[in-house]
Amino acid sequence: MSVVVQTQSVETTAAAVDDPLLSYSITTTPSPLKASPENEDYPEETGEVIIAVARQSGTPANVEWIKVKVPAGDRAPDLATDLNKITYRISLDGWTSRLDAAAKEFVFTPRSTAPIGPDDGFTIQLSGIPMNRTVGTAPITITERSHTGNAAPQNRPTVFNLGKFPADFYLRNFLCEPSVIQNGGDVRLTWERSANATYELLYGDVNICVTDRSTHNVEGIKSDTTFYLRATAGDATNPVVRIVSAQVTVNKPDLEIGNLTVHGEVLGPLRVGSVYAKSVSGSLRPDADSSLFSRASVITTNVPYERVAPSAGLLVGHNIGGDGSDGMLNIEVGKSDKMRRTELGPDQSATIYVSSGDTIKFTFTGRVTHETIWYAAGGGGL
Repeated sequence: MSVVVQTQSVETTAAAVDDPLLSYSITTTPSPLKASPENEDYPEETGEVIIAVARQSGTPANVEWIKVKVPAGDRAPDLATDLNKITYRISLDGWTSRLDAAAKEFVFTPRSTAPIGPDDGFTIQLSGIPMNRTVGTAPITITERSHTGNAAPQNRPTVFNLGKFPADFYLRNFLCEPSVIQNGGDVRLTWERSANATYELLYGDVNICVTDRSTHNVEGIKSDTTFYLRATAGDATNPVVRIVSAQVTVNKPDLEIGNLTVHGEVLGPLRVGSVYAKSVSGSLRPDADSSLFSRASVITTNVPYERVAPSAGLLVGHNIGGDGSDGMLNIEVGKSDKMRRTELGPDQSATIYVSSGDTIKFTFTGRVTHETIWYAAGGGGL
């Protein structure tokens, strides 16, 4: 089971150059965070937020400071009741830390502009957070002031949405069994949940309400699939959402793709619903039982021959040769003003794409024994 962390885009008029140069990921203890009890006679719950920071690019990022803004108060979008009770630290040597109480930001600053490279991962830790007493989602804003090379420094924000869930909420052990199936196989999804939330199961184009369930069967899966289980709790104006995921892998899956480039061979039978070809080279032989191309004519004549194709199709020519038949089979295809000519010597073959209305001409140089098959795409014989 994996937990899906929710982030949100930051509305800005700046260009993509203001995107963070560092990458951030957040984990919490407990997971998820719990709101403190509404009854103030009970002590506050505490939580911890750990921010893992890294530089993905090989070019170091020069960082002037990093600020973590934590909303504080008693509203649903607030995380803490009192920022002064939070213990904060950064794992990098030579950096200072302080709380800007007016801005509600924890500020981490190097003694001088610090280059952060791909080997300089570090963490920022906020511990002992006194959780406020209202269930809801709190936006945590991480802003870095950074640049690369001689570029001007930019303020680059990232926002993470952290939920404060009811104290008795839980969603765990979301499993997909089996996790590997054959094409067309079935799986059983199971999970454990509390009763104080609504639950939805999402995969592909499917969205199913499973609030009253803890199992669901999915049949006839033909491709690798990720299942998401989404829990929603709290007030509708500021709900908390937790999403967990599970996956199934399909052996020999069905695939839906845009473009396919093959470097090498396609092994085994290839069945297609339709073919659109700019050109065909090599030997392309349709199945005689294909619903796309039907075998409409077999031509063996060795006298000049001309027809107009009643439909699109494929002309598969084979100069058999042997027994003194050492001549050339000449096949011309096209419109009268532009004919394509293919010459086949003994024991040579070719597949020629023919458009509807094309003229097809056979001529012979010397003695020729051949078998040429016309596969029509929706039309009749020649």
